[in-house]
Amino acid sequence: MPRSVGDGLGALLAGLILAVMLPVGMAPALAIAIVLLPCLALPGRGQLPGWLALGVLVALLSQAAALERRPAVDRAETVNAVGRVVSLPRASDGRQRFLLRPESVAGVSRGLPRRIRISLYADEPAIGAGERWELPLRLRRPRGFMNPVRFDYEQWLASEHIDGTAYVTEPDQARRLAPGRGLVAWRAWMAAHLSELAATPGPGGALLRGLVVGDRRGFSETTWDVLQATGTSHLMAISGLHIGLVAGFGYWLGRWLWALARLPGERRLTASLIGVGAALGYAAMAGFALPTQRALMMLAVLALAALLGRRVGAGRLLLIAATGVVLIDPSALLGAGFWLSFVAVAVIILVVRGRRTGAVSGLWRIQLALLIGLAPLSGLFFGSWSPAGLLVNLLVLPLFSLLIVPLALPAAVISIGLPGPGGAVLHGLARLLDALVGAGEWLLDAGLGPWSLNPVDPLTGLGLATGLALWMVPAGRALRLLGACLIGGFFLAGPEPPAPGAVTVTWLEVGQGNAAVIHTRRHTLVVDTGPAWSGGSNAAAFSLIPYLEQRGIERIDRLIVTHADRDHRGGVPALRQAVRIDRVDAGEPLAEFAEVRRCRRGQSWALDGVRFEYLWPDAPGDASGNAASCVLHMRSAGGDVLFTGDIDQAIERRIAPRIDAPVVALEAPHHGSRTGSSAALLERASPRLAVLAAGYRNAYGMPHPAVIRRLRCRGIPLHDTGRHGALTLELHPQRAPRWRAARGPGRRLLHDSPRRRRFPDDPSIHYHPLPYPLLPMESRQPTCGN
Repeated sequence: MPRSVGDGLGALLAGLILAVMLPVGMAPALAIAIVLLPCLALPGRGQLPGWLALGVLVALLSQAAALERRPAVDRAETVNAVGRVVSLPRASDGRQRFLLRPESVAGVSRGLPRRIRISLYADEPAIGAGERWELPLRLRRPRGFMNPVRFDYEQWLASEHIDGTAYVTEPDQARRLAPGRGLVAWRAWMAAHLSELAATPGPGGALLRGLVVGDRRGFSETTWDVLQATGTSHLMAISGLHIGLVAGFGYWLGRWLWALARLPGERRLTASLIGVGAALGYAAMAGFALPTQRALMMLAVLALAALLGRRVGAGRLLLIAATGVVLIDPSALLGAGFWLSFVAVAVIILVVRGRRTGAVSGLWRIQLALLIGLAPLSGLFFGSWSPAGLLVNLLVLPLFSLLIVPLALPAAVISIGLPGPGGAVLHGLARLLDALVGAGEWLLDAGLGPWSLNPVDPLTGLGLATGLALWMVPAGRALRLLGACLIGGFFLAGPEPPAPGAVTVTWLEVGQGNAAVIHTRRHTLVVDTGPAWSGGSNAAAFSLIPYLEQRGIERIDRLIVTHADRDHRGGVPALRQAVRIDRVDAGEPLAEFAEVRRCRRGQSWALDGVRFEYLWPDAPGDASGNAASCVLHMRSAGGDVLFTGDIDQAIERRIAPRIDAPVVALEAPHHGSRTGSSAALLERASPRLAVLAAGYRNAYGMPHPAVIRRLRCRGIPLHDTGRHGALTLELHPQRAPRWRAARGPGRRLLHDSPRRRRFPDDPSIHYHPLPYPLLPMESRQPTCGN
């Protein structure tokens, strides 16, 4: 490949990455990049800015097309949708979940969603893969909690081409229009076939289904923990390793058949076609997941170059494959699989280039490089890193490459016609996988689990990249030692704690409920844990606990549950299992903690120069429900914060005289209910910012228009977690307060906009992109405090 073409592909790929990964706050820079398109006409190196701009333009158009396919509004009424199931449905705890490719949606004339993620809260009717259905749906735009945690639900939906979510409103009105057909139906049948032939007491049968047809529905939490702890999750993702093995087997089979038939001429063409065809068939069995797409594209380029007698370097081959994948689907950049796949191949290329080593030493060097080189991505996407993966992969990878994969795939195909011989091989492989998982559980019990990786600043990440480069490329001993030190700095680094006297408060988005985390220099407090929902799930599992894990917090100094309503204490059981809690204060007794202490006015304490005091309740034993809410006043040199629970205006008037100075932030009482945020409280506290913890499209109509009006009349900016996501407030003694919204300028283009109104069918609630709504003139007439 000419160097200029390679440079152009690199610039094109860079433009695609910029347009997808940069936050919306940098959109003007993207517009400037598009203006550079005329540079395409310039000769030589001048073309590179043009290729960059072309990549930006293609990615922007692709994302715009995806946004156009999302439902225009979130209507409250039910709509009928007709479509075909394109995934393997998951069923558990009385709920079925599947993907539907819609053919028609009532009221939608153009721009149908590509795929809709649907939940059916019933065991009947049973949904089958590949079936065609007519379903009554409550359709929604893709939207999830926006919190400073690793897993981004909206980003994951975008990467999977899911343009809408829905649930079936009337299961008894769902109609099956046609039986299952197509590739996904065959995969479902094959998964059931393998389940019957390879049933074992352990997880071996489920692992075998995942290996052959990419069906991981049977993986238990324990199985995932073992795979993560041993660094072997990649063996269960049908990727380049598996595709390469199948292609190599197909190529060898093609050459053998050609020689057996004693045909004249060149047999490389036939062997290559058979190898590519075998890899294509295996990728189809896996549902054409992203790693298989990357491997197929690399394989196709390599086969074409070989047939044409051209030599393509490994680096150029990787660049062509990456550019091809992203050019076809720019949203692939939003998934962890893309980065893990391509970075892994890049690391291998750097390690093997220019070196001749033995098989064992070469495998050892590659595994060590992958273990360290993928650590940043592992920490970024999963929050952990498995050092045990080095030894485990050295033992298990040859077993998978030389025994399990070569036997499992032919046995699966043979078992379709000859279930006896094929089933015997599959059952034996499943028992072997049982034993391997058992060994992994033993390692996990012995304490060889994954290490947590805390988020680090960009400078530490740059040091790691430099260290990896010095360590992997041929260099002198002194440079290798420097590289090792830089790599070690990454694993030892962690987030900088607040300065003495400083404090950080994060209000998490948990739906219709409250959850806030307070960080001082050496201590952590949690105020409320978010709601619990029917079926046993809770918001803490998606918001609060991942937030604590990402920051390496394993101990909470004090948990404050303002009162015992479900939307404040719903995550208490899950939080108690996840972290150590030294002390629990609550407005009401909690079943989970016999040693809970009741909040009482006048109780106070200090941590790292920050003072805390309860302003309510006066007599804990005399209050219950919302009236028992703990009201916490946090005082710091950088400013004060007031947490109010669900108190009403009568209590607000009683505590208002106890507030002796304006506060930086006020947590609006009772999620913005009309019964709270009285004039007395707002005038006494005079907050610079009001935080409304209310769920997007909640069933209670909160926040109430009267509360928004009171805040607007006093010029108080409003942060609504349901619309703007989590809020992080930094209070420092030597500078002005800083706050940052999760659904703010840092979001990406495929995230839902915070400008979207919460209640589009309610004309009495008006929103504006400014920090607080501008109500129409007739809404401005009542005086403040009414």
